[in-house]
Amino acid sequence: MSLTDRLAILGDKFRGLVASVKGDKMLLLIVILLYLFSIMTVLSSSSFLTNSETGGLSTLFGQIAIIAVSAFTLWGIYKFCTLKGLMRFGIAGFFISIGLLVFLTLHIRIPHLMESQYLNNAWRTIYFFGHIQLHVFEVVKVFSVLYMAWAVTTWKEELELTDENLTPQSSLEDPRGFRWIRRLAWNFKADWMNTPFFKRTLIVYLPFIIVCGMVKLGSNSSAAIIAFGMLLTLAIGGFGIKKLTGFTILIGLVAGGYMLFGKSDSDEGRNATGKSRIVTFFKGYENSLNELRQEMEEGKKNRSDYYNFIDDHRQTQAAKWAIREGRITPLGKGPGGSTQKYKVIGMFSDFMFSFICEEYGIIGALFVLFLFGALIARGTRIANYCSDTCARTMVAGLVLLISGQAIIHVLVNTGALPMTGQTLPILSDGKSAMLMFSIALGVVLGVSRLVREEIDKEEAGLEPVITHTGNDEVQQSLDDLDALDTNGFSEQ
Repeated sequence: MSLTDRLAILGDKFRGLVASVKGDKMLLLIVILLYLFSIMTVLSSSSFLTNSETGGLSTLFGQIAIIAVSAFTLWGIYKFCTLKGLMRFGIAGFFISIGLLVFLTLHIRIPHLMESQYLNNAWRTIYFFGHIQLHVFEVVKVFSVLYMAWAVTTWKEELELTDENLTPQSSLEDPRGFRWIRRLAWNFKADWMNTPFFKRTLIVYLPFIIVCGMVKLGSNSSAAIIAFGMLLTLAIGGFGIKKLTGFTILIGLVAGGYMLFGKSDSDEGRNATGKSRIVTFFKGYENSLNELRQEMEEGKKNRSDYYNFIDDHRQTQAAKWAIREGRITPLGKGPGGSTQKYKVIGMFSDFMFSFICEEYGIIGALFVLFLFGALIARGTRIANYCSDTCARTMVAGLVLLISGQAIIHVLVNTGALPMTGQTLPILSDGKSAMLMFSIALGVVLGVSRLVREEIDKEEAGLEPVITHTGNDEVQQSLDDLDALDTNGFSEQ
């Protein structure tokens, strides 16, 4: 059998596999392209990522292994998830992530089992069994969105019960809303527990404050992104503009006050780092450098301060230069041609977009932007087809979390925002981030499968899992999905 025949057989098998996918095929293709491009970037950077104990191939194989694990996890969630299962998964994962944050915040170390790790002047990671490193903040990002999707959906159910004016006994038996809170209020005769304010505080406000507060001790930017994801999820779920605006302003004032008057880096805080980055961003690198030279002449600063400043901002300057050098040709310098990777410590995590621009040029940069733009488009379409509030909120919140972090990463790399240290989802080097974002995409794909199955059931005249409001709308959805999801492949 010739090579052409073998390739044709593989092509037929691939088309058959794509045609058998019940979820959003375009989204699956986007995920596959992100995985493949991630392997390409690690392959071209393997010489830099290699240390004295590993070789270039071992680095590449390590990336392929984590992608395989992530893809397997994504496929498992997509294939076997149910809406109720996703809600339980989100709640359980959220409380596990809080437990990990407490473990990290208290700097607990259980030798040879679990140990908190001090990394880059902050407590951010946990080592399991002395070998497996878990970046806790990446876990919190995804599960905080899933939790808030459940919380806002259940909150709206609670409001519906209140509007129905049920008898106390009937409300205790109704499974909607926060029945366990109603039962506690009834058993302890505490009417204040049955008030909307108490329920909002216990279910929404308090978890938000606890999570963001603990994350902020290790990373200002991660806390901001997690807060952004949770607030956006609440807004999408219909929490209420007035309540959300008031809570956001309050959180902003508290966070701003803590940034100005809180602990410095010497006290294991991250405020001094955040202040320095923001001040330098608005003043400009050259102006800040000239000001530092003047302070040295006046005796207010010394050479150590001067060189520390240059070291702190070397990465951002080299990243901008990498983007500039990538304009040599439309395809950049080609794989392995980067020179700035030897100057930027976090090139393959915090500055992956700059690296892509240098090695793959404007074509590579546009390709990355296209992939995340397509992710937003497909996520929006899936969310629009969801008649269930929780499913719609999950999808929209997760897609906006992933794409929002990608946008922030690109803006930081191009100098439009202060340095944040946030990775480019899926593409940047980072095992915890790769796994967690794959879980998020698995949830989105799983919901798209559930929507497809519902539409098929309604078309066949069977009772759907989630009720739609109109048959015309369902038929139109079916026609749209049939036209778009095939992505050019004919079903066998």
